[in-house]
Amino acid sequence: MSQRSTADPVRPRRPRLFYLDLVRALATLIIVLTHFNNPYLAGGGYLLTNQPFGIYVGGLGVSLFLIISGSALTYTYGGAGGLDLKRFYWKRFKGIYPMFWIAWFCAVVYYFSVNQGFPPIKAPLRNLIFTVLGMDGYLANFHIPTAYILGEWFLGFIVMFYIIFPVLLWAVENFPVPTAAVLLLIYGAALLGVPPDPGFPTSILLPIRLPELAFGMYFVSYVRRVPPAVVVPAAVVLAVSALLPVQIPEDLATTAVGISSFLILVVLGRVVAIGPVRVLVSLIAKYSYPIFLVHHVVIMEMYAKINTTGFPPVQRWVMLASVCLITFALAVALERVTATVTAYFGRSFKGEWWKPQAVDAGR
Repeated sequence: MSQRSTADPVRPRRPRLFYLDLVRALATLIIVLTHFNNPYLAGGGYLLTNQPFGIYVGGLGVSLFLIISGSALTYTYGGAGGLDLKRFYWKRFKGIYPMFWIAWFCAVVYYFSVNQGFPPIKAPLRNLIFTVLGMDGYLANFHIPTAYILGEWFLGFIVMFYIIFPVLLWAVENFPVPTAAVLLLIYGAALLGVPPDPGFPTSILLPIRLPELAFGMYFVSYVRRVPPAVVVPAAVVLAVSALLPVQIPEDLATTAVGISSFLILVVLGRVVAIGPVRVLVSLIAKYSYPIFLVHHVVIMEMYAKINTTGFPPVQRWVMLASVCLITFALAVALERVTATVTAYFGRSFKGEWWKPQAVDAGR
């Protein structure tokens, strides 16, 4: 696997692809809707549907996010010239951790204030390292006590994907067929080898999600244009999954539904790419990560303070709109605070920062 020198010029920024933003924005909205629906599940009063195409609605949102993750990274870093590992990992670090740490700290301060000094953290101090690494939500699914407050297991999962991405990209670009075969073997072994009830959700395992990540990478690398006719077989897959929700294993159905939905959205993107839609989609896609970080806390706090028992549909829609507006406002604020904090540290530790500088040297 080639590695460019850090002295090489930075890759030119590629133009944004509308269909990638469209899928990212839709996946963001699906995840928000998923967690908004959760408190209603016992009473069956959730909005829209909680089982589209026979799979969990949150599974569809995550599947689209995984495909987009593979697609976007490959679009940005794929092609001739190799991958500068140092620059790649540094950019991924800056894109994930500062905002996550700031959001987590703000959430702790908020809960400390409203809970009279007792934020909802029930983990030994040593396990705080899992939060520092962004793995707290992921490891909490394995019944490991962590300081998990915001975000989801997906954050830890995507960190693992970023670690292996350079190797996976090299394999996809240089040995596409053998790589696809190996990935499918790993996927099949995981589907057959993991017990039906291992004590944690199998959907969070990297081998189970490899097809979605790899599909996004192969799609950007080798597919130049998706013919409109692909909508037909993709729709058939969705229909079969919806008709046979029990017969098809959920992990397998989620993979098939996610990929089929992605292909339909790629074709649909050519039709809906008008001015207002493009601007809205771009806005949601831009703030998708801070939305992801803050939305769960917003939803939990609103449900804690508002008794929604007996809400008619119109009030539920108003509740969802309120959640979206507050989440978006906090996401924008989080993005700006993060930019300010990172700029401060960038200026503070620039050059030989440890040497005292002369002040008013002329006096």
